Amino acid sequence: MDSTITKIYLRATVSVALLFSIITAFQYQRGEFDSRYLWVVRNSLTNKSDIDKMIEFATLNRFNNILVQVRGRGDAYYKSELVQKSNLINDKEFDPLAYVIPKAKEKGIRVHAWVNTYLLWSSRIMPIQENHILRTNPEWIDQNTNKKINILNEMKKFNGGKNGIEGFYLSPNHPKVNSYLLNVFGDLIQNYDLDGLHLDYVRFHDSDYGQNPISLSSFNKQLGIINTPSSNSLESSQWNDYRRKGVTDLVRETKNLIQSIKPEIILTAAVKPNLYQARERFFQEWDVWLAAGYLDKAIVMNYTKDLKEFAANIDIMYDNLPSKYRKRIVMGIATYNQSPENVIDKIKYTRVTRFNSVSFFSYTVMLKDPLYFNSVKNILYPRDY
Repeated sequence: MDSTITKIYLRATVSVALLFSIITAFQYQRGEFDSRYLWVVRNSLTNKSDIDKMIEFATLNRFNNILVQVRGRGDAYYKSELVQKSNLINDKEFDPLAYVIPKAKEKGIRVHAWVNTYLLWSSRIMPIQENHILRTNPEWIDQNTNKKINILNEMKKFNGGKNGIEGFYLSPNHPKVNSYLLNVFGDLIQNYDLDGLHLDYVRFHDSDYGQNPISLSSFNKQLGIINTPSSNSLESSQWNDYRRKGVTDLVRETKNLIQSIKPEIILTAAVKPNLYQARERFFQEWDVWLAAGYLDKAIVMNYTKDLKEFAANIDIMYDNLPSKYRKRIVMGIATYNQSPENVIDKIKYTRVTRFNSVSFFSYTVMLKDPLYFNSVKNILYPRDY
């Protein structure tokens, strides 16, 4: 695997050089991306004024899709009987999602409800909501040890992901977790006029996770193991397949749920950009999801600042996905970690490699720096600026 990735990376170096020779000769292709997605983080959805400002920005900059984060850390930025509303919304009668939808649609913007799936909590203090899943069902939490964990002690390790710990994840293989999430998704689909449902964190925390006691017990039964599984069994292909299946089951059943309620809603998911790493480290087989029709579009989080790495991830997609599936990829570009000039390079490369959709993460950067997007949109819409 390592040698394969190295070869791809070296080939990407040549690809980048080739890219700029193409740009120099032909001034890059000038076609407009069919779909332009803007990620809107939940802190921009807490009141009408902030939402109005966001929709104005999206309209002026010709985004035709917005991903609005309505489930952040096991809470709701919408009205629900299943999930308690976020404590960041001061007006408890205010329904951000109900307000966003008609405002955006009248501007021709499609609205996708962005939901964090398995990621549940990432604070060093407990949620204040009494019915938060972390309080009511701590046995659903995933872990990277087969020893019993202490929730409060584990919280002390959180430091914004700087040590690789993103927070508490629900266990994809716990028999009740996916059912609960499907109920949450069904609530959204039934009660809101959505254009899409967008799954984020639909993966494992990392390669050593999956050792929720009940999940392990289920795996043991499959292998005929009575006691704690050996280290060898937890390094087996069966163990990896078991973990992948838990995540894939959720994606498949979510698609089935949509088809049974509102088939016009599209299902998208945020996915790791390196197909090999997505599958082997995070157990997120998103190429299978596309090929099987479980997913309408994959929004690839190709968020690296390094153009060579950005290109290497695209090379892997070209090596593994027929063109008919590549057309269902939205190339994700980050704004939080790089300059507008670097973003422009990624747009040019995405255009030259013939992806027809692009997303930007996130609106928060443009809100803090209104000038950030000026030069970017000149490249994004070259015929008009």
